[in-house]
Amino acid sequence: VRFTASGSTFASCQTLVWTAPMCVTQGRECQLEERQNRIRGLDAPWRGVNLGGWLLLEPGTAKAMFEHHTQDGQTATCEWDLAQTLRRKGIEGELINHRETFITKRDFQRIQTYGLNAVRLPVGYWIVLGPAAGEPYVGPALEYIDRAVSWAEECGLQVLLDLHGCPGGESGDAPCGRHQRPVGTWQWSDWRFDETLKALEVLARRYCTSKAVTGIQVCNEPSHTVPARSLCTFYDKAVDVIRGAGMGASHVAVVLPLFQRPAEEIMMEWKEVGGCRHQNICFDLHYYHCFENEWNGKTFAQQLRSVEEHKEELQQFPAVVGEWSLALGLAARHRCLLDQEARTMFASVQLSSYSKASHGWFFWNWADAHGTDWDWQRSYGEGAMSVPSLPLPSWDGIGVDPLEEELDPSPQDTVIHYGDGIFLRAFHGRHIDVGGGPRVCARWADRGDWQRFVVCASANQKTGRRVGRHQAVSDGDVICLRAHNGHFVSVSERGEVVERPKAVRDSSADLILHVEGSTQLHHRNTVFLRSRSTSCTLAVDGSGKDVGVRACWNDCGEWQRFVAEKACSRRERPARTSQPGKTVALLRKRSAESMSSTPCTPPKLLRVATPLRLVGDNEESLAPKRLDFEHGPQAAEAPHETGP
Repeated sequence: VRFTASGSTFASCQTLVWTAPMCVTQGRECQLEERQNRIRGLDAPWRGVNLGGWLLLEPGTAKAMFEHHTQDGQTATCEWDLAQTLRRKGIEGELINHRETFITKRDFQRIQTYGLNAVRLPVGYWIVLGPAAGEPYVGPALEYIDRAVSWAEECGLQVLLDLHGCPGGESGDAPCGRHQRPVGTWQWSDWRFDETLKALEVLARRYCTSKAVTGIQVCNEPSHTVPARSLCTFYDKAVDVIRGAGMGASHVAVVLPLFQRPAEEIMMEWKEVGGCRHQNICFDLHYYHCFENEWNGKTFAQQLRSVEEHKEELQQFPAVVGEWSLALGLAARHRCLLDQEARTMFASVQLSSYSKASHGWFFWNWADAHGTDWDWQRSYGEGAMSVPSLPLPSWDGIGVDPLEEELDPSPQDTVIHYGDGIFLRAFHGRHIDVGGGPRVCARWADRGDWQRFVVCASANQKTGRRVGRHQAVSDGDVICLRAHNGHFVSVSERGEVVERPKAVRDSSADLILHVEGSTQLHHRNTVFLRSRSTSCTLAVDGSGKDVGVRACWNDCGEWQRFVAEKACSRRERPARTSQPGKTVALLRKRSAESMSSTPCTPPKLLRVATPLRLVGDNEESLAPKRLDFEHGPQAAEAPHETGP
């Protein structure tokens, strides 16, 4: 490996005055030993974008490459598979061409014009050391890192070098270069720590004199299966190697991932291995709000409240938000905002919170084929990134969140009566639906005809009180759920939840209702439904292996939890589309003000006017599937086309 940079010079860096040691101590809560003026050895916290898809390829960021080079009609899922395909075809040069053209000096110039001050540069270890024997990667290719650092110096940008893919992989997932399935194929012992330290040493020695390189990240998203002690021991050694190679604490921050682990666990282990002796380190957090059941199940208001929680976390220890986006989970799609407006609100709240991170933030990504939610240029172009911080209404956590009412208003009468229509949202954001087969499923987040059920009284109810249409539904009632096609939700002896014709009204359709925290059923109440015939509770499969609803256990846990959402009647439609609340009104006011471009920033796209009717980005009306929930004429049609 050559340590001279052809075509670029890495000038000696100026020594910065560094006064705040970045040592984390363990107490009742994690805190810094010193936070004087939040000085970190950086001129300013990073405010930047990731350059993902350039020196480590993934299908989203490098979509064209993956779609153009398939094998037997199959698209590769990671760079490992793509490189194998290119080698079989004898066209490895296509990968070199991608590296030559995907990111250029023009990109760095444009990044600077957006008012950003840094880039995070994800690289695979094979770019630094070359691939190990038997691996298909193409490398080494340090000249591309040289170019990036040189361009950054010319443009006045900082660089965080990110060893995104380690030898052997820090996980079995595509972000580290190789997607290994089934789960369990990759073991944490496959991670070659010594080779990883060598790659970090090469990077540190090569770029230690660059004014632009102000950070180096020791790995990206280490698997949660790596023991915390082993991980922190590696972190400790990595910092020593980097400092010993010439990257001093006065100029370069060392970034340590805190991924899918409780912060307290890592902080305690970090202290135990002696990590507190290191200066100018920070922990990397990735705040994505669109993956896994937890985030798919949160409403838009709950997502925004979670961002406020991120702000509190970021003030507990030195941190950088290394990756974040504007993508949201399934349940967050139900809101009285355009997609464009929702992105703007989400961006404003995130930017405000992440400004509390001692070392700043990096948006994922500079360019991404997944769409505007993941693409800085497109999201900035529509004005999402330039709206000042939006104050959210205060809430003490008791009762209905006022932000929830602004973003997805309740019906005028929140009490659910017999004869009313309801939707049942599972914990993973999908609603129970009937259509396309005998099984009752939970496949989509839509609130349309297939997801709408009418609450009916059971003929077998023995509650000691008279139950009739328009009477409030109460905790402990025995109810039936009638689907759009007149069939009833029933439970078979084998525990399968199926639809059965109207003529069948035995106890298989009887469901005992439990309302959490209330004697009456209201809009947004959490409920559990127990089959009267089998004594088992209706549940969805949180593992994603089965979309069907089943009743096999008598538990009342997360998989059995549903949120009852009342369907609006026709007369309530105007109330749902009336004047916006204070937060939404302020969003629209500030968005309009921000759309006037200044000479030093790229022009923004024209924002659509506040609509007289609610429509999505594709100009399709949000009613009835997302807002008004009326029983329409298309009951027998397929569900919403955006379903999986």
